[in-house]
Amino acid sequence: MNAKILHLSDLHMGKSKSESKNLKRIVKKVIESFSKVKLTILLTGDIVDDGQKKQYKETTKILRPLFNNENFNIWPVPGNHNYGWNGIHAQRQRFKYFKKAFYGLENVSYPHVKIDSFGNIFIGLNSMKAETGFWEGLLADGELGSRQIHNVSGILNFVDELSPSERKKKKVVVHLHHHPFLYPDENWIEEGIEKIGHRLKDGEGLMGVIAGRIDILLFGHEHRHLNFFGTEICEGFRIPWILSCGKSTKKSKEYAVNKKGEATEKVLNTGLLGNLIDIDSQGNIFAKTITF
Repeated sequence: MNAKILHLSDLHMGKSKSESKNLKRIVKKVIESFSKVKLTILLTGDIVDDGQKKQYKETTKILRPLFNNENFNIWPVPGNHNYGWNGIHAQRQRFKYFKKAFYGLENVSYPHVKIDSFGNIFIGLNSMKAETGFWEGLLADGELGSRQIHNVSGILNFVDELSPSERKKKKVVVHLHHHPFLYPDENWIEEGIEKIGHRLKDGEGLMGVIAGRIDILLFGHEHRHLNFFGTEICEGFRIPWILSCGKSTKKSKEYAVNKKGEATEKVLNTGLLGNLIDIDSQGNIFAKTITF
């Protein structure tokens, strides 16, 4: 039996009625397609739009059939919109709502490490950990903080000690909200906006720690659905699979990318998009876009 991972992102529940309608559609399709198989569902942030209690309440109600399925693991990480109004004013209290909604009384800290029934290791990160407070919490950028990055390194030190045969069958997946590097096709204006208030401030530090040591990197935030497999980005970081997920609750397009990792004009998929990843018994990874 293959391990299966479903990657969704940027649900932005509470923004409008369409997000709620489309999330119900996604949940229905997931139940119909995967209810009898082992499935890990990763939600990479911005699950609600303003971090409000009522938004979390509505979201968990819609997602309940997934949480109630014993074959499913659901491991969400927060994004800037989970922390405050419109994603530009992060407040710690809103993160408490996130933890209560998805983890109840569990004392969740990040890195949030989980292992599925196949032995694959999932490292969930909070890319807003060091981005709260009056000034730090403004705008849509993120920051992991040195301690969280240090702890990721410690986890990977343990993984590095596995024998080659064990390591091949135990895939390491890192999932977070903010993209930890700038997209290569952004112009100087877009790069300026990223650096001012949209990027992961310590993304370079994270990539330095995980380069050549993990198998899959997943994130959202940018609302661009791109697969960087086989590009210079994956080769440069020595990470076989790097996948960004667009806004799953809004009809959008997936564009092909060239060798440099730049989006082209070729449209590969259109619809409500997510990433579906299969890991077979030999440790081989296959990823594709799934539409709902």
